[in-house]
Parts: sequence; C-alpha cells; structure tokens
Amino acid sequence: MLIDRMKLKLKSGDGGDGLLSFDNRQKAYGGDGGKGGDVIFVGDENLSDFSSYNSTQNYKAENGGSGSIYRKRGRDGEDLRVNVPLVTRVLDSNGKEIVVIEKNKQEYTLLEGAEGGLGNYTLRTVDREGKYSRKRAESGKEMFVELELNLMSDAILLGYPNSGKSSLINALTRARSKVASYEFTTLEPQLGVMDDYIKLMDLPGLIEGTHKGKGVGKKFLKHTKYSKILIHCISIEDENLVERYHSMRKEFKNISEHLYLMEELIVLTKTDIYPSEKSEAIRKSFEKEIGKDVIPVSTYLKGSLITLNEAIKSKLDSL
Repeated sequence: MLIDRMKLKLKSGDGGDGLLSFDNRQKAYGGDGGKGGDVIFVGDENLSDFSSYNSTQNYKAENGGSGSIYRKRGRDGEDLRVNVPLVTRVLDSNGKEIVVIEKNKQEYTLLEGAEGGLGNYTLRTVDREGKYSRKRAESGKEMFVELELNLMSDAILLGYPNSGKSSLINALTRARSKVASYEFTTLEPQLGVMDDYIKLMDLPGLIEGTHKGKGVGKKFLKHTKYSKILIHCISIEDENLVERYHSMRKEFKNISEHLYLMEELIVLTKTDIYPSEKSEAIRKSFEKEIGKDVIPVSTYLKGSLITLNEAIKSKLDSL
C-alpha cells in the first residue's frame, strides 16, 4: 500500500548544560555545553513513499552534551535527518507549505538545535561572581508537520479501466502491476523504469465522473503534477473508440487544466485480438476521425513495444 501522506512530530535537540567546576586553585574551568542537533529534511530518489515512518512516534534530534572539566566543550548533538521521497511537500499544522523537496540530496533545515549553556570558565569574565555561576542550555524546538507525496515520473499511463495500462507498464519496464479482467485492478500508482532511466507511472483507471469522486476518485491524480507526458491508453475492444477518446479527454479537463494540456501519446492497446489487417484498418479509421497520430500496441508483439518505447523517448526529447 502506497503511503503518500504522513503526520510527524519533530523536535530539535536540547543544548547541553554548561558546567560549574574549579581546579585545585579555585580557578573556574567548567566547559560550555554542546549544541543540540538540527532537524533536516533530505531528498532521496531511492524512496517511494513514507512507509518508513510512523505517525505515532516522536522523532527527535540528539541533545548536546554537557560541558566537562578542563574547560572542555560538550559534544554537539547528532542531527535528525528525515529522508523523504521526491517530490515531498512539507506543510505546517495549518496546512501552509513550508518547503518542497524535489531534488535528490536536497536539504532543508526545518528546526535548528538549541545552543548549549555556558560553563563558569566562559562566565568568569562577566563579573567577579561569574566564576561561581553557569548557564543552563535552552530546549530544542518542537513542530508538527504533514508530509504530502507527489510522485515524479517522465510519463503517466491513463485511460478507462481495462485499457491495458497495467500490462503495458509491465511489458515496458520491470514493474509488476496487477493485471486482471475486472475493473479497477490498479488501486494505487505503480512505478516502473524503462531504458535510459525513463520512469513510467500507471495510475488507477478513470471513468466519467472521476472528478466528482466516482470510481476510485481523483486523490491519486495529484501525482500527475510532476509528469511530462501523458500516455492515453484506449483498448481496441471498445465499441466506439472516438467517443471513448473524447469523453476521456473531457474528464482530463474536468480534473485539471495541467492534465488536459499535457503532451499526449495516444496508444491503441490489445491490437493482437484481431488479425493485423483488421487492427490496422481500425487504427487508420480512428486516427482519421480524431485527426491525431495513434500508436498500435500489443504486449505480445515485441516490435510494437519497441515502436512505443522510441515514441516515448522522442516525445520526451522534444520537450
């Protein structure tokens, strides 16, 4: 199950206390406390969701160490590095965006650790009584945040249920998306990587009214925001291909202007169910009626997969 939202309680490290200490000649020699660790978000391209975190757990950076004798400063606390997938939006408790982590190894310091307290060696020059005092450290800062994932891909596969999207991503990549003859076998985004590290994403099938919450709804469609091209899959089994194409295009527009305006590859799937002459005639007729190029594909015909592979690369190169 894809975990694409997560609430976390985070805290930076407390500073270490300064030390009140004297040598055998009653000279101040207590050291300062170390700084508490920071809370730092880090982009990690190898992560796919937030399943490594638990919303019931408190995540805290290490406290700074206390000052020591011989004027030694305490050790700084270790930072808490919160590794997150790309693209992650970090929101405060009111839903206001703090930062978007969209690059690998991108870092953002959310909470700085508290400074350490002062030992009596540092305070010895404050006044005559300074050497008999110390300064305790401050506490770290706490914050509740919500993480929202927007998956990144070069191309997304969309279409009606049973339009062959899952079979296609499995054939083009090493993905293992579930394939079955009933509707809505894909219930969450599936990612796969083609040659040249081109990332594909298969999203749950859409129906008329998806934008109103019908079917599996549109919650996963936020993952289209950072994609570059749309692979619009239409099954050759459909009785009226032109009507199916235009009704889905209308649904894209109702969902978002971004999705509607995205560069599109139209793919006619499952072409192996008819003899090649009939499939080609259907494709040509469909292509003529909508006035756009249509790529015929069958997962059982390697040549058609190579053609689609090259078409995806060419479209991406042209952007």
